[in-house]
Amino acid sequence: MRNIAINVLLILSMFFSLTSPAKADRDRNIYELAKKLTELSTYMAQTSYDHYKGWGSEISDQEQSILFEAESFAASCRLFLRLTEERFNYFKTGYLRTNLYNAFVNLTRAFNDLKKESQRAQRVPYSLDDCERMLDRMEYEFSLWPSADNLAYLHQKYIKTSDNTVYLIERRGPGEYVRRPFKSLESLFRFNYDQNRGKDPWQHLVEVSYETLERMEEVEMVDLTFEGDLVIEIGDRPNRPVYLIKDGKKCGITSPSVLQRYGGWDNVYEVPAEVIKAYPDGEAIKD
Repeated sequence: MRNIAINVLLILSMFFSLTSPAKADRDRNIYELAKKLTELSTYMAQTSYDHYKGWGSEISDQEQSILFEAESFAASCRLFLRLTEERFNYFKTGYLRTNLYNAFVNLTRAFNDLKKESQRAQRVPYSLDDCERMLDRMEYEFSLWPSADNLAYLHQKYIKTSDNTVYLIERRGPGEYVRRPFKSLESLFRFNYDQNRGKDPWQHLVEVSYETLERMEEVEMVDLTFEGDLVIEIGDRPNRPVYLIKDGKKCGITSPSVLQRYGGWDNVYEVPAEVIKAYPDGEAIKD
């Protein structure tokens, strides 16, 4: 009995040694990145001011706009850094941890405003690219925290709404996520195969609140098909026919030699029966 207890303690100690430091590292990584970003943004705001102050006899309205956006971004970085400090307990619970991600979204808005103003004036400092790379790294750290209202975690996952529309969540930039509706069940399965995720897209389905869904703009549809591919109905029913989707029709494969001619079983996709039934019958492909 004593040996069993010792073994259990050893297993538990191994578990905590593997999990706790990893989470602590993620927390620390966010803080360190926020600290570097604050230093860089402060430097960028100061050098921008020094540059425009010495450029001609006055600072133009457009240059002032850049300076104000640079100061706004630097101030946002300082606030975000304060929120990452451990004494605020933002890392202690799932809710507060996600709240920190929402603060990150606000930070990226300040960055995007500065970037747009700089691009409009055609004066983009190199340090702005460095800031964007830091924001990208920070968002990667956030993506490792599973939470249904943490947008960074939702990247490339699927969401199904009450009207049975399935969306792909896609990252477009730091803190910027959109939802793309799949045109059909076929489009969902085709996309899932294209991403090398296997034959079950529902493994990547997550539930989110309506409020979280509304935070993401709906953009272009995902419209993909199995045109030119071999398909078979999902399941273990014997003697399931294999079809080639050709010119918008399903054409039956009549023999193993024909199947081999089109690449063999390695090129056959398993799809729901309703995807195959949606295609009208075409001419069977014979030897």
